[in-house]
Amino acid sequence: MSQMGANKRSTEKRVVSVWMTRLSTDRLRRDWQAKSGGAKSGVPDRPLVTTLDMEGRCLIAAVSGGAAAEGLTPGMTLADARAIFPTLDARSGDPAADAALLRQLAMWGTRYSPWVAMEGRDGLFLDITGCAHLFGGEGALLDDLTARLRKAGFAMRAGLADTPGAAWALARYGGSHSGDSGMIAPPGGVRAALAGLPPAALRLGPATAGGLVRLGLTRIDAVAALPRASLAARFGFELSRRLDQAYGAVPEPISPLGPVAPYRARLAFAEPISLIDDIAHGLRCLLDELCARLEQDSHGCRRLDLSTHRVDGMVQTVSVGAAHAVRNATRLARLFDERLGEFDPGFGIEIMILSAPTVEPLTPVQGDEMFGVPSTSTLGKAQEEAALAPLMDRLGNRLGFSQVVRLVPFESHAPERVARHAPALDAKGTGESCAWPETPLRPLRLFQRPERIEALGPSYDRCDKDGPPGCFVWRRIEYRVCDAIGPERIAPEWWRGGASKRSRDYWRVEDEKGRQFWIYRNGLPPRNLSGPKRRPDWFLHGLFA
Repeated sequence: MSQMGANKRSTEKRVVSVWMTRLSTDRLRRDWQAKSGGAKSGVPDRPLVTTLDMEGRCLIAAVSGGAAAEGLTPGMTLADARAIFPTLDARSGDPAADAALLRQLAMWGTRYSPWVAMEGRDGLFLDITGCAHLFGGEGALLDDLTARLRKAGFAMRAGLADTPGAAWALARYGGSHSGDSGMIAPPGGVRAALAGLPPAALRLGPATAGGLVRLGLTRIDAVAALPRASLAARFGFELSRRLDQAYGAVPEPISPLGPVAPYRARLAFAEPISLIDDIAHGLRCLLDELCARLEQDSHGCRRLDLSTHRVDGMVQTVSVGAAHAVRNATRLARLFDERLGEFDPGFGIEIMILSAPTVEPLTPVQGDEMFGVPSTSTLGKAQEEAALAPLMDRLGNRLGFSQVVRLVPFESHAPERVARHAPALDAKGTGESCAWPETPLRPLRLFQRPERIEALGPSYDRCDKDGPPGCFVWRRIEYRVCDAIGPERIAPEWWRGGASKRSRDYWRVEDEKGRQFWIYRNGLPPRNLSGPKRRPDWFLHGLFA
């Protein structure tokens, strides 16, 4: 089955909340199982807890199912827990490892929706608006999600509603969840679904939730029936805000892990694949689907992300870039030719997702096949640049985009500052605020810093006292000047702080063996012939080929 991710979202928002009830202990058991080669028999089944040091006390942070059956709960001191169960297996908690695992689960959740966010330390939000039909409906989606997580060894609860607040409440307080997939509130049925839940389901602090219960307000519908002014005066504005968020009166945006790509294609396989040829064939199907959508909207992509979801829950992503906006499937497939080998199929790949996070408007440009210029589409670029684009794409994806640069003009009098490096893959031409200056012939490559030379003898043209020297010494080798072209005077950039305040007179000189040098005199020559003689400073700035 292959479906295109809907770009236009439905007006009725639907959100899934996933609560990993024992994330910390589940992580330890999964690690033990992995070390034992995947055999469940090697995993200890005795009660397990994780602890954290808080305010000088060792408190229980998470409990396993066996520990919960013995009456242990999070928040208990370790001493009290051992009094109840002396042989308790207590391990130090690792919040960083738990957060990394939760992030991995969030990446895995992109198989259901591109809009996945982490919620707290043990929860996820999935905005499945417009995605449920890919799995046969909301119930089938929730069934598949919960079945896969529980098969992977996670204890969890789930809820589905119109708002994140309502979904969160259903996941944590909506029933026993002993074996079901989760509670689903029908579209528009948030108030009815939340009516009988306790106030703590509104994500209130313990003080606020306890205060409401002491007043006899044990249901959300009873709280919602009271005047908001009275509630705000007694409990603050947080209670009203949480009520409005749960009912949808106040929007509660979900921040995904990363920017959601505007164009996305998804391909699910009936049987997992593991061959590179199969991955390449699936990629081509995704490219055809994605490029058709891009062509329909007159856009091209500058970057593509290919993600593979393995049967063990591992998600692998490979990214490629393009020099210009492209929507040619064949050309884009070539960019992945050298990258498909980076995928490790493991026990098989069951889902492939291709997304285009960076797109640009693209207008067609007439090409000329007779002269070797392909009929490609670029925006605001000449045909010769479009012909070089495939080469820049291959170099950028092989060497790294930051390693492929180009020279752009820069307004400056100094020859060493008239050009700057810019990314070659930047189609907008960052730094091209001016045109290349029309100057006399100069070396293609200049020294990073001009090298001082020693001028010897009179000018090669004795009639020109301001001309270049007749010979000079550079790197301990003497060169005799036979011909010279110049001078080219370059004024100093007096407006730049720290810049030289002396003019430069450049000459293109040639020695007896035909070697050409670009030398300059720093400053004007002395005009007082009767005063003390002072040799001007000479420098070598570049070599001609």
